[in-house]
Amino acid sequence: MLNYTRFSLALIALSLFIFVACSESDSKVEEAPAPAVSSEPAKAPAPAAAPEPTKPAVATVAPEPTAPPVSAMSASPVSNPAPPARESEAAEAVVVIDALGQEVTFENIPEKIASISPTATEMLYAAGGTAILRDRASNFPVEVQSLPDVGSAYDPSMETIIGNQPDLVIIEALTQARFAAIFAQSGLKVVAVKAESVSDVTGNISMIGKIIGKESVAEKAVDDIQSRLDSIGADDSRAVLLLISDQDRNLYAARPESYTGLIAATLGMDNKAAGLPDSGPFPGFALMSTEAILMANPDVLVTITPAPAPAPRLSESIKQIPPFAGLTAIRTGNVVEADVALFLQSPGPRIVEAVEFLKDAVSAE
Repeated sequence: MLNYTRFSLALIALSLFIFVACSESDSKVEEAPAPAVSSEPAKAPAPAAAPEPTKPAVATVAPEPTAPPVSAMSASPVSNPAPPARESEAAEAVVVIDALGQEVTFENIPEKIASISPTATEMLYAAGGTAILRDRASNFPVEVQSLPDVGSAYDPSMETIIGNQPDLVIIEALTQARFAAIFAQSGLKVVAVKAESVSDVTGNISMIGKIIGKESVAEKAVDDIQSRLDSIGADDSRAVLLLISDQDRNLYAARPESYTGLIAATLGMDNKAAGLPDSGPFPGFALMSTEAILMANPDVLVTITPAPAPAPRLSESIKQIPPFAGLTAIRTGNVVEADVALFLQSPGPRIVEAVEFLKDAVSAE
């Protein structure tokens, strides 16, 4: 009986051992596949999720490329400031009608300008411009005297002018009209100016200002001229002759239509050369015989001496001509020597200085 009991206990212990062993074995079997099952599916999506190639595509479509333009746009006012007014004006074509009636178009503001008459030079500088070439008689303003000159305004060096390839050549209409075709044939733009009236002077300054993009400067100069002339008045009705002499001592009187005549007309003076025809070497002047001067018998004589000092001044030498001793102007001391540049050689913006000079000179006598 005891042996049977021991056998039963041993059998139960063995069964328990086997049961425990089997349980551990089963748990190992179940745990082993688990990693396999959970990791296998994880690897499968990886290749499938190898939509790694699609990530760049997504990034390309993403707003990244648009970001630089946005930042560039916001920075543009700093890195690319708006062009100055002068440049923006140059972008629009400028069309002018010059003193010869020619229509001239400018796509750009001319930078290299040849000014080959004193009238052209003084109008250009009054409008705020500068020149690269001048004629020999252009000496105002002072800074132009350092520029290369092309010779006489009546016979300038075409080779020098054309060789410098200016963007614009400014000529004087009355004495240089014949040059316009030569420059045009060489491919140069030409604009003619004139100063036969106050409106010519102011109008041509405005025209040049428009061409060179300096309208405000030109208009300021025009306003100054007009206001100063207005303040002088035109209330001097005395008879006047404005005389010049050539190398043969012939005397010529400025007609009212000339620039010199304009100076006296601006004061309201009665020019006794009215109605006489042009004659002699000076445009706008009429040859006056001794008899014609005696008949005119002006209250005021204005004389111009073309030759530089120390050549005798006409204002003194005319007093030595016996028949003229009885002229009213000589008897009353109303003989005025005028500056050749202001009254003859340089018609233009300095008409104000010429009129003011004459007003003061005849008032002082």
